[in-house]
Amino acid sequence: MDDLDYRPFPEERDEEFRAFMRYAFSPEEGPHDPETDDDGREHLAAYRGLFDGDDPVAVCGHHDFALRIRGRDRDAAGLSAVASPPEHRRQGHIERLLRESLAEYRDDGVDFSVLWPFEYPFYRRYGWRTVNRYRWVKTPPEQLAFAADKSERGDDAGFRRLDADDYDAAADLLATTADRDDFTMARTEAWWRERTLRGWKTDPFVYGFERDGELRALLSYAFEERDDGDGRAMIVSDAAVADPADWDLVFRFCRDHDSQVERVRLRLPADVSVLDRATDPRAVTEEVRAGPMFRLVDAPAALEGLSPDLDVDAAFALAVDDPLVDWHDRPVRVAVADGEVDAERVDPDAPGSAAADVTAGVGALSQLYAGYRGVDDLRAHAAFDVDRDAPGGLTDDLAALFPPRRTFLRETF
Repeated sequence: MDDLDYRPFPEERDEEFRAFMRYAFSPEEGPHDPETDDDGREHLAAYRGLFDGDDPVAVCGHHDFALRIRGRDRDAAGLSAVASPPEHRRQGHIERLLRESLAEYRDDGVDFSVLWPFEYPFYRRYGWRTVNRYRWVKTPPEQLAFAADKSERGDDAGFRRLDADDYDAAADLLATTADRDDFTMARTEAWWRERTLRGWKTDPFVYGFERDGELRALLSYAFEERDDGDGRAMIVSDAAVADPADWDLVFRFCRDHDSQVERVRLRLPADVSVLDRATDPRAVTEEVRAGPMFRLVDAPAALEGLSPDLDVDAAFALAVDDPLVDWHDRPVRVAVADGEVDAERVDPDAPGSAAADVTAGVGALSQLYAGYRGVDDLRAHAAFDVDRDAPGGLTDDLAALFPPRRTFLRETF
């Protein structure tokens, strides 16, 4: 494995990369055929490969975007399209690919990695952890009739189909949602054009509700013939609203498709429910599911990016257990004062070095950083330990440094 080389996947070999993706994620469609499968799309990911000479043994895609994390837009790396051909599997290549990817992110000054897993236990093994939940709703459209009377209609308010020219209005709407939900993506114009308005296999319909010239809600959806007894379904893959009260606009729009579909399926924030408002709640199915996974790339750098309240004053030694990379091997001395955080790696063998006050798995620390889980929850149920002999009130200081946040990443990649 020492002879393997991690490097960008050559652009002239894009068809080979797509063949990897076809085999890994859509094998039922048969081999990739560039004559029939070339869709002329702009693929936003930067492709990477682990090569044995000229032969790729594992591949992945890197997305660069900004996510709202703890109230600020921060550079993040989206990891996707991780795959290896069958003849090279179970040889440690994916682990090496993940490690090299994190090293590249670190070199680029990117402190956060996020992904949608094909298998949660696999990525959990390497330090990624769930960062938000979402609610998956399945309902007959008529069960959304409660929203009809409250929804606005008129010359200055209504739904219309959105296109590439609506990017600025959509960006303003999403900026409003970011004030409410961390992990909202600051979508670029290219993302709006290639990922929002276009789909992997089927382009979605994208509609927005406009009031007095201002976009107040948007949703992306497609139709699918189901073989599970649901008949035709309307699949809402993404929806966003400027104000929580505007969810009724989305629900009414879906209800108005009752002549076309037998079921509506929606992916919503975990705290948005229709169950108690439906006429017959037994006709509605709601599931709370695990969403994307997240991990810190470089913990000290991420800690120094925090902006704690001015009254938080703390000092502690942190040990991070990371199963994938070695730059977390050294403990970190953390000092919090005057609204700033200083995090410095220290030599554990140097004279006067103190034992760790906090010992955390990188996954648990990542969830704490994101605000998805709190200190007490992690101490009770995760790899997160606060030394009993640590300075008094350290648990309270940690809770003040990492207060809970609402998290919801809508975009898939």
